[in-house]
Amino acid sequence: MKKLLLAGTALLAMTSITNARDITIAQSSDLRSANPGVNRDGNTDGVILHIVEGLVGYNNSGEVKPLLAKSFETSADGLTYTFKLRTDVKFHNGKTMTAEDVVWNWTRYLKPETKWTCLNDFAKGGAAPVTDVKAADASTVAITLEKPSAVFLGLMSRPECGYTGMISPDSVAADGSFVKPIGTGPFQWDEWKKGEYIHLKKFADYVSPENDGKPDGMVGSKRPLADGIKFMIIPDASTVKAGLESGVLDTAEISPDLIPEFKASDKTQLIVSRNNGKNLFYIQTRDKVLSNPGVRRAMAMALDLDELVAAASNGTGEANGSMVSQDSVYFDETQKTRLPYDIEAAKKELADAGYKGEPISIIANKRGNVPSFPAAVMAQAMMQQAGLNVQIEVLDYATQVDRRRSGNYQVISQSVAPRLDPALMYSFYVGNKDKNASLMWDDPKAVELMNAAYAEADQEKRQKIFDEFHELMLKEMPGIFLYDMVDVWGATKKLKGQPVWQSNARLWEVSVED
Repeated sequence: MKKLLLAGTALLAMTSITNARDITIAQSSDLRSANPGVNRDGNTDGVILHIVEGLVGYNNSGEVKPLLAKSFETSADGLTYTFKLRTDVKFHNGKTMTAEDVVWNWTRYLKPETKWTCLNDFAKGGAAPVTDVKAADASTVAITLEKPSAVFLGLMSRPECGYTGMISPDSVAADGSFVKPIGTGPFQWDEWKKGEYIHLKKFADYVSPENDGKPDGMVGSKRPLADGIKFMIIPDASTVKAGLESGVLDTAEISPDLIPEFKASDKTQLIVSRNNGKNLFYIQTRDKVLSNPGVRRAMAMALDLDELVAAASNGTGEANGSMVSQDSVYFDETQKTRLPYDIEAAKKELADAGYKGEPISIIANKRGNVPSFPAAVMAQAMMQQAGLNVQIEVLDYATQVDRRRSGNYQVISQSVAPRLDPALMYSFYVGNKDKNASLMWDDPKAVELMNAAYAEADQEKRQKIFDEFHELMLKEMPGIFLYDMVDVWGATKKLKGQPVWQSNARLWEVSVED
């Protein structure tokens, strides 16, 4: 009864503060900070995405394209990137963005006292160490690196970095303290009532980058079609559901088990959008039993992946055994290959590996928005048919994360957030396990290929690296990749447009009918 009363109170509160011409969206937790790339989390990134923009950004297929820059070029030695800035960009305070503003922003980001999440990527010893940022003229900026890096532009575009968003120097007080984000995006900062909502208002002078009239990742058409956005802080899923059904909320992420209900409803619509995140089984390759690649290959061949994915995703996912997303420009015929579903071949692999029925534990959690537990249950049943002695250990999510980071596991049913460049996705799994126990695979050749992908900028040559990496992965099977993550959202029938991209709310080119 108390829970129902609280839910009702929350809905009444939403009704009283909702502007009919705003888009009202629910998110599960409050903003951590309005300072781009500082003290952030996923929900924070989704708010900041609407306020700030970087020189470049990702498109739908994971390519980096100009955003605040009109164009960019790289020197022959791969060390200097020259950005020609657009001349039609204004900050939310009305001031025109210039090259000096870009230099000011980069200088600020690279100061340790700013506490930028991505400082280590761009500092000495990082993947793309920046040695100099200078303005050649009012609309030209040159950024010089210590060493060539194929992921420099991709790193700049990451949500974790606050998109390396350009903010007006007026965002910071005279003493250097951060005041509020005065960015260049389609919506501008308005009000933050902590624990209740964040409100952004339309930036009337916003001009999209060159585009074909359609939204495309961060860089396509970005018109603010609503007067504002109200991000409501609602951690309770039942309150979110009630808000969508009543029309008080316009859109929000929902649990996949609500898919049939939202499909059938005449009040709401279901929005399903694939992203570049991954659902997979991490395998501890240093485990006594699982250190044998034959056992790992047998586990993979025991899975009817299409059936498992259909069940675990409530029919929304499509099997993908590659670390590369199906929507990536690098997803080719090689990336489509996977070990066959073959129970007899799996049994032979186990016999050849000397497997004697030793227990194998899959760690899973029961969070409603990920397939960790249902995927583990399906895998257990399938693997047992091949003679694998598989058990499931259910943990709360925080404990599961601790176990992965410490390397204390055999198999973990895991979901990993989007990383649009395949090399950046690799880096979450591959490397020296003695230095970082959370990594999955420390094969020297895999590390060599990952490092090559970090340095090689040519797209055709990178494709060969990614293909060789995939073939090696199928041979070694350090983990079993199941399918690309799927965003499942609900919305009112009045909402028009696509409100989610790569697990973030993306509310430009989105409107609500009166």
